[in-house]
Amino acid sequence: MFSVNIDKIVTMTDKERQCYNELVETLKTELRSKKCVAIINNGISAFKLAYSFVETGDRTIFIDGDIMSEIFLGKYRLGKDLRGVTDYMRGTGRAHDLICKTNNSDLDIVFTGVLDDGIVSDAEAAMMQELISIFSSEYDRIVVSSDAEGRVAKYCDGTVVMYNESEFGELAAQNYTEELENNKCNVLGVVINE
Repeated sequence: MFSVNIDKIVTMTDKERQCYNELVETLKTELRSKKCVAIINNGISAFKLAYSFVETGDRTIFIDGDIMSEIFLGKYRLGKDLRGVTDYMRGTGRAHDLICKTNNSDLDIVFTGVLDDGIVSDAEAAMMQELISIFSSEYDRIVVSSDAEGRVAKYCDGTVVMYNESEFGELAAQNYTEELENNKCNVLGVVINE
């Protein structure tokens, strides 16, 4: 098991911290006793949300389930030997072997792993439900960064779509939300980042 320092990623302005804290409170109300929320469109925002749950006292695990985008592997320069979500989906990794500790004892990470062929079958994506179930007994919250199609998000209790303000269009967001709901995602709402 290894550890990473998350201080640079979770640095926020006071206004940004306040917005994430408000989002956490809203999600706690919406999710009630359920634990797992998926974030679509912004992996770094998903990670900041996970950290914000920690700041309210929740032991949290962040799962980078956006298999088509290896943002965190690149950010930490962790290389191709790192086991992650893709290894679990393919049956070559055990859930607890995937956990990366951080310098905050209440926040752990599971990285994507490496997907050389870029293909995830429906059966492999369904393994995410099993992974979430395993971690549900150990963590207060599970925050998942999901792929744009919601293949991973549909196994979470709720989904939040995040847009940067410059990319947001009301009609496009509404159509996208409907598409995700048709893909069995429980969309709780849309968040617009300034």
